[in-house]
Amino acid sequence: MNIHNEIIKELKSKGAKGNLTAQTQFSTIGVDSLDLMDMITVLEERLSIFVPDDKLLEIKTIQDLENVIAELTK
Repeated sequence: MNIHNEIIKELKSKGAKGNLTAQTQFSTIGVDSLDLMDMITVLEERLSIFVPDDKLLEIKTIQDLENVIAELTK
């Protein structure tokens, strides 16, 4: 499973448009903290992981989320 593709797919289902790259900041594409939490909850269920609260504060970009998920799926 490609983590990046899963994140992009979930963002597009939430209505994100445009060129979504690893450096894309969630705030610049209209994803607020509630939307981000909803997306993370879906990804947690899909990938059978749990993102701890202290990691949530680190997530500002798509790459940040990819890094957190990669760390948790090792």
